[in-house]
Amino acid sequence: ARTMASGMRGRWWLFAVCTLLAALLLARGAHASGADWDADDDEFAAPQQKSDRFKDAAGKVFDAVDEEAEKAAARIRAEERRHAKFKNYPPMFEWRYEGIGLIIITLWFVNFLVGDAKNKKLALAFEDAFCAEDGIFKSQFASVGDIPKKVAPRKGSVLSKEASDEYKIWCSGRRFCQGAMITLKLKPRHDLYSAATAFQGGSIPDYCVIECLMNDECIQPGCVFAFGPKDLIENLEGAEGEKDLKKLCQTFVPKRDHGQRVTHKDVVIKAESAELANDVVFTPEVVNVIGESTWVANGLASLVAAHCTDEAPPKFGSPPHPKTLRFQFTMPAEPEKVAGAMTEGMNLVPAL
Repeated sequence: ARTMASGMRGRWWLFAVCTLLAALLLARGAHASGADWDADDDEFAAPQQKSDRFKDAAGKVFDAVDEEAEKAAARIRAEERRHAKFKNYPPMFEWRYEGIGLIIITLWFVNFLVGDAKNKKLALAFEDAFCAEDGIFKSQFASVGDIPKKVAPRKGSVLSKEASDEYKIWCSGRRFCQGAMITLKLKPRHDLYSAATAFQGGSIPDYCVIECLMNDECIQPGCVFAFGPKDLIENLEGAEGEKDLKKLCQTFVPKRDHGQRVTHKDVVIKAESAELANDVVFTPEVVNVIGESTWVANGLASLVAAHCTDEAPPKFGSPPHPKTLRFQFTMPAEPEKVAGAMTEGMNLVPAL
């Protein structure tokens, strides 16, 4: 019996010890499991917070992108509206139009230089032929070119360049006249439009106009006369301020004693009297220009008209002076031909 009781007590102690050990182990496992759960909670809670921050940053980025996209769309819509409004308008700048403009400007500049140089050469040829020391005007006038010059075409020149197509020479110091204004009215070769018109055959000739401002006692009533080609005299009669030819003058055909006419058939003589017409025509220098046998050689190429009046309107920039003896000539386009073509015409000036 004692042996059985002792065995029972041993089992109870063993059971109690086992129970105690089991309780201790369970308590420790429960603590460890709770700690691990809390750590897991921390681990799962941290990614959630990070995800929220990422969402906020991404939202801001997306908002900025949306704002830029809206601005770009607004610009595109504005451009489409502008294009729809001006789609039929030509472009403001385009190289082909600018290129044409540059070509025109270049042509104008080159033509100006070439035309100005040619007119200058023609004017200097006239000066060398008739205003040199042994020329007609130097021998007939005490002073040639004695006026303030705007621009002299060369050093020591008596010419005054008023424009690229106009040159003047003032002569003074001669009996019976106050002076003579020589005006070379040349083609506007420096002007591109005029050059293009001349290229098509619509050019005007180069003119030399000499206006002698006579003293009052030299031109009295009854001294009006004119001569030149028929069509040009008719134009002179119809010109404004030139009414004296039509009112006072008649057409005369001066003849020699045996009845032969002195002047060429294409030349018209108008004067206030037959005596005046004969006095003018029978001057040797006049016969050398408008004579029957000399007109074609000496006068046809250069003489436009000679006109003496006491009611002359101011022309070609000359000083207003009613009593004027005016000569008008055409000039050859080649400078080397000026002297030969105009010498006989220039001899009319001192003769009359």
